[in-house]
Amino acid sequence: MVSNKIKPALILTTGSIVGLLLILLISVLLLFLLNIEIIDNAVIGIPTILGGFSGLIIAYLLMKNNRQKRELKANELKLRTLIDLSLDGIYLENEKGEILDCNTMGHNMFGYTREEMLKLSIRDLVPTEFAGLLPDIIPEEMATGDVYLERENMKKDGTIFPTEINTKFVNLNGQRRLIAYVRDISRQKNTEAILKDMITTKDKLFSIIGHDLKGSLNSIQGFSELLISDIGKLPNEDIQQYLQFIYQSADHANSLLANLLNWALIQTDRIHYCPRQLSINSIISNVFNQISDQADSKNILLKNNSEADLKVMADEEMLKTILRNLLANAIKYSYPEGKIRVKAHSKKNKVVLSVVDQGTGMTSDIIENLFNMNQSKIHPGTNYECGTGLGLIICQEFAEKHGGRIHVESKPGKGTIFYLELPINQELEQFQETAGNRCFETEHFTTDRMTESQNPGM
Repeated sequence: MVSNKIKPALILTTGSIVGLLLILLISVLLLFLLNIEIIDNAVIGIPTILGGFSGLIIAYLLMKNNRQKRELKANELKLRTLIDLSLDGIYLENEKGEILDCNTMGHNMFGYTREEMLKLSIRDLVPTEFAGLLPDIIPEEMATGDVYLERENMKKDGTIFPTEINTKFVNLNGQRRLIAYVRDISRQKNTEAILKDMITTKDKLFSIIGHDLKGSLNSIQGFSELLISDIGKLPNEDIQQYLQFIYQSADHANSLLANLLNWALIQTDRIHYCPRQLSINSIISNVFNQISDQADSKNILLKNNSEADLKVMADEEMLKTILRNLLANAIKYSYPEGKIRVKAHSKKNKVVLSVVDQGTGMTSDIIENLFNMNQSKIHPGTNYECGTGLGLIICQEFAEKHGGRIHVESKPGKGTIFYLELPINQELEQFQETAGNRCFETEHFTTDRMTESQNPGM
């Protein structure tokens, strides 16, 4: 009886061992002959033992289906990763423009989360005034597959930015869907604007050098030739007049050249801000002396109405250049026998310096572009004096170096007031830490350098 009880257990154990050995054998054969992964062997081995050859076929089909599913998932993951790595926003939309799916850049570009983006339509991503112009159903011609438009879009925070859009209709599971590629072209547009400004600035500088500077030199040359050839025949009054023309042309060329060189130094960041405690009235007196001949040529009175003992922390040469250019501009547009006043006073933590004339004045359109080299329109002075507008631009650059600003009040026929606002006290220690010894290397070009070299006794 004992042997009868042991016999079934022995048979079961033997069968199990044989089955396992058979599965192992099949696994090895499948691995080396059919290149089937071991992870699938149980799927094919067990049905084979239980179902014989039919089980083998069924198991093989199940295994193949599982493998295809895994490959499909892997491909989906790979494709999704590639799409998410795209620097363009990629969107799947229905015909109404409702967003069904998007990549990472697609929602980051607009400042939304993916969940928020999938609740929106294209009407939510454009400026309000443009949303009403979009059609209810996207027309066929808007999905050509080519870049068909550049359009302004709107971020979640209301920021408007330019985009380039490329679209195409596709059929997915029998449903019509639109795939849109959206690229933020803000940097491209900014680069284009900078390049355009650079080209315009270059043309402006060539115009200044080729016309204004050359014109002054031609005047000097022409009157000099007259004096050389007819010096013995000309009356003293004519000689005096010709010499005056030569002086004025040379002075204009000198001032223009100083402004050009200063502007070039600003653009290359080679001009340094070197402040020290300065007397405002001393600066005004110095500049009055420099520009007195220009004022005298139109019998214009220069008057200083500034507070006594007013001081400011500023770069001396920059401050002189600002005041000299503002006064030259006021003289240019003042009528003969006129008056120009310079006033300076303290206001809270600022020094406010103003140059007041009674000249032709300006319209609001002229004021708006006054400090834009590429947009400013130059008008002749009351004696048909020419100009470039470069001096005022340098004034603004130098004022900003001081942490200050320049602004204008003017009405046509009522004159003009230029205001220069500068901080009274600045952190000199902080400046010395950042500037080091650069103050001793500062490259300012001023018109009084030539005067000093010609008049060493002054």
